[in-house]
Amino acid sequence: MSVTKMNKITNRIAIAVLLVVGLLTASKAGEWNEKPVICADQLETFGAMAAQDQVLIAIGKQVTKVKDPDEQNGIAVNPVILPWAIYGNLETGTFTVLEYHAYPYEQFCTIGIGVEFELVPDNLEELIEWQRKRDGMN
Repeated sequence: MSVTKMNKITNRIAIAVLLVVGLLTASKAGEWNEKPVICADQLETFGAMAAQDQVLIAIGKQVTKVKDPDEQNGIAVNPVILPWAIYGNLETGTFTVLEYHAYPYEQFCTIGIGVEFELVPDNLEELIEWQRKRDGMN
């Protein structure tokens, strides 16, 4: 991997961490909630997606809070960076959002599933500019 590409990745991770920390410290009204999340091994997780004919669409590194039983509120003080992926079936519109927890867990956690999945147009920047002009925001 080139130094330039590594610097871009490092910069993006640093920006993401700063955004998360900023949101967590600036938001006095927010509160952590628990959402049902199912975690399973590779065989069970990918078997369920295969039944839906879902394929890998996108990957990234997710900056997220995780549980920590040693903390008073049960949530780790510092966020962690976890591999993240979205799988989908463009014909049926079904999708699954996963995060991966490595050793010692070796589990994939399904953090979202849904329907009516669509890819964003290739000309996303042009679309955003058009919307801004339409809404008088330029």
